[in-house]
Amino acid sequence: MLHKQVNFIVDGKGNKQAAVVPIDIYEELMALQRALSDSRPGEREIYHFSVKGAEAQGYPVGKRHSPGFMVLAGSTANGEDAASLREAVVELRAELLGKEVLERHGEGYRFTQDHLFNSPSLAASLVAGNNRSGLDAWHNSSGHTLKQSGFGKKE
Repeated sequence: MLHKQVNFIVDGKGNKQAAVVPIDIYEELMALQRALSDSRPGEREIYHFSVKGAEAQGYPVGKRHSPGFMVLAGSTANGEDAASLREAVVELRAELLGKEVLERHGEGYRFTQDHLFNSPSLAASLVAGNNRSGLDAWHNSSGHTLKQSGFGKKE
């Protein structure tokens, strides 16, 4: 039986910081990661974003390297825009209000139905009322961002 040795890189306090593994173990882990990352209908992981009283939920859609983002009905968005907010976001909000996808809700807005955005950043910017990196803004129940979950990386 062949022993597969794993070595660890430790910090000055003896805490494990990284693992050095044989290439065959690495390849098995990468294959497992690819298998787990394939999205299947009905198995969508929900991501959350909270900012200045707005609470939104949704999930990534499409290719992992450049996903769209579906914001779920019932999510809320901030009603106050930063002066630096991109004009495209302001125009999209007006369009969604006109189509009754968004409605006024107290000081902000509420999604009346699910809406697919071209990117997680566009969705996060509309929810926050200021420019945001969607790959960093949206978190899953474990606290991992879309970026930490492998989204946005070139294939």
